[in-house]
Amino acid sequence: MSSKMNHKNFLDVTSYEPLAYGMIYLANILIFSLIYVFIFANDFKGDSIGYVQSLYFSVVTVTTLGFGDLTPRLDADPLLLVVTAQVVLGVITIGLFLNSISHKLSERKDFAQKEFEEEVEKNTLKKLLTILRPAVVSYMEVLSETYKVTTTKVTGGFVKLVPENLFSQEYYDQISRQDFFSNETRYGEGVITWGDFIEQENSKFTGQIDDFLNKFATSLPIDLIELLVDLKGHHFLYHCRQAKQMVQIERAQGFKIPRINMLTIEHSSVKVPEKPNSIRDFHEKMLNLIALLDENTAGERIIMTVDLRKGVTAPSIGSAIADIIKFGPFEQQNN
Repeated sequence: MSSKMNHKNFLDVTSYEPLAYGMIYLANILIFSLIYVFIFANDFKGDSIGYVQSLYFSVVTVTTLGFGDLTPRLDADPLLLVVTAQVVLGVITIGLFLNSISHKLSERKDFAQKEFEEEVEKNTLKKLLTILRPAVVSYMEVLSETYKVTTTKVTGGFVKLVPENLFSQEYYDQISRQDFFSNETRYGEGVITWGDFIEQENSKFTGQIDDFLNKFATSLPIDLIELLVDLKGHHFLYHCRQAKQMVQIERAQGFKIPRINMLTIEHSSVKVPEKPNSIRDFHEKMLNLIALLDENTAGERIIMTVDLRKGVTAPSIGSAIADIIKFGPFEQQNN
C-alpha cells in the first residue's frame, strides 16, 4: 500500500517539494548546456562555442532573459526546437515551483490556525471541566458513604483512596448489598431511609449533569457528551427507586417482602445467566470522567475520603448491609 502511494506521488509532478523543483530547474540548465556544447556547438552565429558559453546560453535561455549576444543560426532547426523545449520546460518548472511555495505557505498557515483552534478548544474544555468538577467531587462523597455503610472494616480513622484503587471487584461485591430500607443516614436515624437519601443524591447528580449539558453541550467534544449522557441515564442510579417500588407493592398487596435489594443479583459470587453489570459499568464510566477532570483541571487529584471511625458520625459503619439472597439453582460462592 505504501509503495503504491509513493509511486503515485512520484508521477504526480504537482506534488513535489519546492526543493525538488529547484533541482529540476538546475538539471535543466546543466543538461541543456551539455546538449548545446556537444551537439550544437557549431550552430551558433560566429565561432563555435565552448562549455562556458553553452552554460551561459543555457542560463540566459531558461530564464528567458535573451541578451542576444549569443544567438543560434535561424537555419539550425533542431537547435531552435531544443531552445524552445528548454524555455517551455523552464517556464513550467518555475510555475510548479511557485505553486509548491504557495501550498507550503498555505499549509503552514492552516497548521498554525489548527494549532490555535486546538489550543482554544483545550482551554475551553479545561474551563468547562472546572465547572463540572464540584458536582463529581460531591457525588464521590456519596460513593464514599456508600462504601462506609456496606463495609465491616473499622480502622478508627479516615481512609483516603484514589477511585481506581477503591473501585475493585471487592468494592463492587460490597456495595451490591446495600440495604435501601436502612433508616440510618448522615442526617441521623429515622429521618430518611438510605434508599431515599441515595435517590435524592442521584437526582441531584443527574440534575447537575443536565444543567451542565444544557449550557455547554455545544462547546464539548462528542465523546464527553456521550459519557455524561450515559452516566446521567445509567441504570445503576435507579436501583434505589426499585427498592421503594417494592415497599409500594407491599402496601398495595398487603404482604411482606424480604428486605433485600435489586443490586444483589449483580453480586459476583452469584452465577446467573446474562447477569447485569450496571455496578461495574457505572463506576468504570465514572473513572473515565475522573481521569478527564484530573488531566484538565488544576489542583489535587480527586480522592475519596472514607470515615471509618466507629460511632463518631452518622451513618455508622455497615449500617446498610443487606443479605445476599439465593437465586434458585444458580451456583453461589464465597457467601
